[in-house]
Amino acid sequence: MVKHLLLPVLLTVLLGGPGPLRAQDPALKDTLQQAKAAWATQGDRDTAIAKFGTIITALEPGAQKLDPPWVQMLCETYNWMAILDDRIASKRERAPKYLDSALTLNPDFEIDRNITNARLQNAFDNLRAGKFGQVQFTLDPEEGTLTLDGKASPAPAASFRRYLPPGAHAVTYAKPGYAPLDQHLDLALKESKALALKLVRNSSVITVYTTPAGVEVVLDGKSVGSTQGQAPADMASYADKLGVRPDQLSAGFVLTGLSAGKHLLDLRRPCYQPKLLEIGEAFSTPFADHSLEPVRLMPSRSLLTVQGAAPGGELFLDGKSFGPVPVKDLEVCAQSYDLQVRYPQGTFAQQVDLAEGKSTTLSVRPTPRLTYAGFEGDDDFAGRERIGTLLAGLGSRLTQVAFLTAAKGETPQVCIARVQASHETELMLRARPIPGHPIHQVELVLSTLTGEQERLVVKPLESDPLGQLVARIETPTVLAEPWAGLTLLDLAPDGPWVLQADAAALKAGVKAARPIQQVDGKPVATVADVRKALAGVRSGKVTVSQGDAPITLAVVQQALALPVNAADLCYPFVLSDLRLRYLGATGDDAGLLRLQQALALIHFKEYDKALEILRDARMTTVQGVSQGTLDYYTGVCLLHMGNVYLSETLQSFNQALKYPQATLFGPDGPLLAPLARQALEDLKP
Repeated sequence: MVKHLLLPVLLTVLLGGPGPLRAQDPALKDTLQQAKAAWATQGDRDTAIAKFGTIITALEPGAQKLDPPWVQMLCETYNWMAILDDRIASKRERAPKYLDSALTLNPDFEIDRNITNARLQNAFDNLRAGKFGQVQFTLDPEEGTLTLDGKASPAPAASFRRYLPPGAHAVTYAKPGYAPLDQHLDLALKESKALALKLVRNSSVITVYTTPAGVEVVLDGKSVGSTQGQAPADMASYADKLGVRPDQLSAGFVLTGLSAGKHLLDLRRPCYQPKLLEIGEAFSTPFADHSLEPVRLMPSRSLLTVQGAAPGGELFLDGKSFGPVPVKDLEVCAQSYDLQVRYPQGTFAQQVDLAEGKSTTLSVRPTPRLTYAGFEGDDDFAGRERIGTLLAGLGSRLTQVAFLTAAKGETPQVCIARVQASHETELMLRARPIPGHPIHQVELVLSTLTGEQERLVVKPLESDPLGQLVARIETPTVLAEPWAGLTLLDLAPDGPWVLQADAAALKAGVKAARPIQQVDGKPVATVADVRKALAGVRSGKVTVSQGDAPITLAVVQQALALPVNAADLCYPFVLSDLRLRYLGATGDDAGLLRLQQALALIHFKEYDKALEILRDARMTTVQGVSQGTLDYYTGVCLLHMGNVYLSETLQSFNQALKYPQATLFGPDGPLLAPLARQALEDLKP
């Protein structure tokens, strides 16, 4: 392509023309009109040349990559520059070079013969005849896509002419619903040929319009794309019919290759109700083109309420923040979500399915985060890789904690130091080989950030070396149980024997020293059967029978004291979980949780920490696990701290005696008063 940049650019500077314009800048269209007007109506040749030069400067460097409308603009500009130069004798010889540039860019470009003189017209025709041959295309059907030498473009008409350089050319004509046709064409210089391309119909075509755009189109169970763009202006009446603006209607999505028979069309978009359309046989037999009436998808919404007492929570749905908790009646898309509530301490995570038009309420609380810090040491031994893989994938087996791992390349020591400084987890897990020849055992150390820890020795080549750890972490911490006022004992062969009953149960008609035979009309054989039946009660009432008439009892939740040395509990997890449960708790709930924390610390023999917590706790209840239980365990902690605290120890046990209905483990546990009295007897000088 010939360069003609120097003079136009110089004139642009001298005449104070517009600043630099980028290729395909919309302002270039105005520049073209201004250039034409400067010459055609004002006779201002210099201004016209300057503005045409601005267009060439912007478009010519990337001419081979221009879209067709911009190619046309550049060629038209070349045409005008040729006309202007041809009017000056000293520049006349340069005029054909502009025409040659236009033909090089687009052999099918046609000059404006109304403004181009005969001399330039002849020069243009001779230039084209000396570089190309011509082909007259005839297409059946029309409005398909013609591909010449790998470059595709919509066919302009059923019959049209193309100028092509001499040589071999590959031609393909295609249209949806027809088998494409490939042709090989040899063309000599100045040769004229005719090429008729007739396609054979092989399927039906259906065009689909949707509102909104962006709807996934699934044909017979297979996704074939999504609707895009905007419908043409002649579809405005259909938009009105649907009650939407014309710009809300998508461009047509063309479904090709529909074989004879029925088809199922599924239209989907997140946050919208799907639409299922059955395409009858009439749309595919005989083969033809069809346009469906535009389809409107209706929004699919749900309401979500997330509440919880712990402060500082932030709600995330599929990783996107929806602000601080509590959240009330949040309108979201009806779908499944990975829901998280992230707290300064702990996190809550759950998969939720939010149904169309429904309201969902979740009560959440933070649960511990467990970080696996990695494997200590470089010792190589049989099973190291296996146990390492199992530990790294431990999170897939845990539901009670959020599982995290050390950062890539981070040593266990660095990971532990980072986590302790940032407090981004509540529990740490690390592994280390136990020295031996050969090494065949690994010690797992699970600890809180405050140092309470448990150790578990596993064998890497066992069938499930982490099974015990998983089972203990997953064992729920039970802090309350349903209570109907009965203290029961399994006594063969009679079953759940009533050792004692509280005043309300006795008043209702329960008799001590007789078994319970039925609960809510169903026979029970053990104490476990009774507890299972009580756990299923939702009305707050239950009927029991001792062989006589049914007796109605009230069912309430009564507190349980945490066992101190239960083999099935993971106490570092329990302690972390209790600390998180305490966040936001008030009243007796807070007092009970403080008692449970103290009991967990007693398990670790950290009596000083437990004492500090017990002194901070208060409960208004006076029977079962209650204030008397707090006072008793305060005395236990002081007792373990030595005679220096003897007076305070005596005071605590004496305080416990004031609650004769307080118990040790739960509502049917042993009374604490006799235990406190015995402790006082043992402490007498």
